[in-house]
Amino acid sequence: MNLTWHIIRKDITRNRWGLLLWSVGLGYLIVQSGAGFPKYPDYLGVAALLVVLVLGVGLVADIVQVDHPASDAASWRTMPISGRRMVLSKFLMLAAVFVALPVGITVLRNVFGTTQSMRNFREYSAFTLLFSTVTFSVAATAACTRNLLQCLLLWIVLVFGAVTLGEFLGRFAPALTRPQLFRMGLDKVFLVLGLSLATGLAVMFNQYVRRRAGLSVLLLLAGAVGTATITAFWGYFYFYHA
Repeated sequence: MNLTWHIIRKDITRNRWGLLLWSVGLGYLIVQSGAGFPKYPDYLGVAALLVVLVLGVGLVADIVQVDHPASDAASWRTMPISGRRMVLSKFLMLAAVFVALPVGITVLRNVFGTTQSMRNFREYSAFTLLFSTVTFSVAATAACTRNLLQCLLLWIVLVFGAVTLGEFLGRFAPALTRPQLFRMGLDKVFLVLGLSLATGLAVMFNQYVRRRAGLSVLLLLAGAVGTATITAFWGYFYFYHA
């Protein structure tokens, strides 16, 4: 456990100023989300959003790639650190900062604020799953690439590829009425995000422990195709195969 904490502390120290700036931007967005639409252009909010999105991706990629899982030249491989220990450390670090922190700020704002953006367990679960999915999908692409630019390009290709494929497959899916779409609620969202999260975690584990890049690429492609298929046909299976 001491070794795990040492790796986490090393990552925090390396990215301390970026993590601080990201946390401030995130806190501002979450607090302001309950204040309604501003009467004037919220340039500070736009800046905070850019910081959260751009800096967040950069931080996740750096945390993974600084101890690159697929490189034989990575310094941590010359130390008594196993792949399982390293992937556990990265998982705990990413989950604490990019999942637990946003959820914690949201809970505090709902408890002490005048308005509530989320009122039940399912909404909190969807919010947590959303941050988990984005975080670990970026981490998975970072684990399969050599630098931030490659990571960002691969992630964008996978996301837009899945969306495009889902739109194409949707042409062959039975049309649903608005009441039927409303009845599905968050089920479709949970399924899509859950599959994406499982794919990201599987890729990270494979890269750190087994280092089979070909298998990781296949997992990423399978996850993209799976989410596109769910997006297109989930309503059909939901209503006609219950």
